Amino acid sequence: MTLSNVSAKIISDKILGVKNKYEYLFSPSRIQAIKNSKAFGEQMKETIYSIAINKLKLPNETLKDVKNNTGKIVLFNGKKIGVYKDKDGTCFLVKPICTHLKCELQFNSTDKTWDCPCHGSRFSYTGEVINNPAIFNLDTL
Repeated sequence: MTLSNVSAKIISDKILGVKNKYEYLFSPSRIQAIKNSKAFGEQMKETIYSIAINKLKLPNETLKDVKNNTGKIVLFNGKKIGVYKDKDGTCFLVKPICTHLKCELQFNSTDKTWDCPCHGSRFSYTGEVINNPAIFNLDTL
């Protein structure tokens, strides 16, 4: 209902010749197609790695290898886990799989978040959703 109301307002403003501040946001041409085949290939490669290939690889590092104030995917009790260790050494453990389409997450050391390379979902280091399209928090351990 909300979007139909916004759409109706944009259309009536167009008819009346009034500029609507939301028109660009709802314009179908606001998103540009990828025109560079190399960039498209890189995005596809990253998606394939995140969905399939990276899931099969087991990390060499363990929980003990994670330094304070950093995060990474490690091997713990025979399973892959995402771990962030805060400045005091407290560990926050998550299942490093996006709840949207199951891509493997990557730790963003600048923002201290778990980021999905497939569709841009972001999660806090404790597993809460920060950015869509994911709507469910990560499983915590």
